[in-house]
Amino acid sequence: MNLQEALNHKEMNQLVDLFKKQDWSNKKFYSSWLAQTYYYTSYSTRMLAFAAGWSEKTNKTYFKRSVVHISEEQGHELIALNDLKVLGESIENYPELGITRAMWESQFVKIQKDPVMLLGYILALETLAVKTNEFHGMLKQHYNEDALKFVKTHADDDPDHVEEALEQIQACTPEQQSQIKIGYEHTLQLYRLMIQEIATHLH
Repeated sequence: MNLQEALNHKEMNQLVDLFKKQDWSNKKFYSSWLAQTYYYTSYSTRMLAFAAGWSEKTNKTYFKRSVVHISEEQGHELIALNDLKVLGESIENYPELGITRAMWESQFVKIQKDPVMLLGYILALETLAVKTNEFHGMLKQHYNEDALKFVKTHADDDPDHVEEALEQIQACTPEQQSQIKIGYEHTLQLYRLMIQEIATHLH
């Protein structure tokens, strides 16, 4: 998978369309999205550590990149949590959705099969941030800048992360790339269901 394929994948375009159609001016919707984001990003560094630990000793590049990525993702869930607090909301009022848990929990199973499969999950989330980079500017129309730190952080950081993930994918075997692509698609499908579930809970 190359950059253009990742950016213009059918599942990605469907998710971006759904993402943009949501009522982000509704504070309850934005708060619930932040809460679900907090839940799945709470496991980002653990996934990377797990993938690094399960990687083959011969795959030194993947191991080193996973370790570096841990430091880059460290504490991102706390940024989402703080944004929620700035909005005057409490995480206790927004329990984790089953679909959110399914999205991150399934990655640990994939990692045990082959640690590089985590790249599908990483690429999906990082590419989504790139495809919705105008999101930060739109939210500024409705919320204080102090409640947008998570979105701003990812809008600034993720373009480089997409390129790095794609470089790692190119170094994988064709069979691994095929599985990574499936993981990419599954993550987008689950994320779409998460957005739909958030919207449903508002009614």
